[in-house]
Amino acid sequence: MCHPGKDEICVRNKFVGVNATDVNMTKGRYFVSGKVPFGIGIEGVGEIVEVGENVENLKVGANIAYMHSGRSAYAEYLCMPTTDIFPIPDAIPDYVALLLSGLTAAISLDKGAHITAGDTVLITAAAGGTGHVAVQWAKSVGCHVIGTCSSEEKEKMLKCLGCDRVINYKNEDLGEVLAKEYPKGVNVIWETIGGRIFEECLKNLATRGRLLIVGGISGYKTENKEIFTKLDLSNLPEQLLFKSAAVQGFFLPAYAECKTPYFNYLKENFETGKLKIVYDNGEKTTGTEFFGVEDIIKAVEHLHCGRNIGKVIVRMA
Repeated sequence: MCHPGKDEICVRNKFVGVNATDVNMTKGRYFVSGKVPFGIGIEGVGEIVEVGENVENLKVGANIAYMHSGRSAYAEYLCMPTTDIFPIPDAIPDYVALLLSGLTAAISLDKGAHITAGDTVLITAAAGGTGHVAVQWAKSVGCHVIGTCSSEEKEKMLKCLGCDRVINYKNEDLGEVLAKEYPKGVNVIWETIGGRIFEECLKNLATRGRLLIVGGISGYKTENKEIFTKLDLSNLPEQLLFKSAAVQGFFLPAYAECKTPYFNYLKENFETGKLKIVYDNGEKTTGTEFFGVEDIIKAVEHLHCGRNIGKVIVRMA
């Protein structure tokens, strides 16, 4: 067990979240120098077991959620600055989904895509940990929401969350559906896959539409360091010009000032039942709960094989 320094607390982890960031870090894509060993894992919930010097507003026994700036959450005990934490009433796994996933979904759609009531919004990988929150966030604003997924079970989940049109890309062609059912294009596209999906999304962007790049799932499984599949974007300026459209990236660290107010709002909506959290701890999808540091590898592989429904969670204690 570590001991906290000045302005730090020590937390005993109860649940941690698994993210695409884990693979990107281990492949040297970002956040790391490439020198081993280094910690991975960004988020979790747990109980404070020790407080350091100068810490007055937090007590031993308090429950917290956190996004650790040191990126080493995969541990039984963890010391971190008090600036990384969010007080919560109970250390339950649902709160993990409000952290990296919830904040990315909410802030990206608000501050990046600037969604408004009446917009048609396409959420790719909509049944994932971030996607299922994005679907609900867009619906709460008054948008018509299209969600993509890869299985019938995920389809059912998205319909239960209020998705207006679910496209199972195993059974339907995304480009054909958008061209036929949305001939005027899509106002906002929340894109997390890349490759051919990115190309189809770009073709179906509406006049004055916004395409927000939030990730590149199609590139996460490659052995090189490139996140996105190489695309021919030679005509991109012309495509955007004549539609007065925009393509923009979104990376949560650039919106640090938004984290606390948005987390508190997500927390309030979850606690009042307005926001439904779906998490995958392995029990329903693999038959065995992900438990302990030794199962983190299984959980990461589960996420990147695309079998997860909702946020992937590992129980630590």
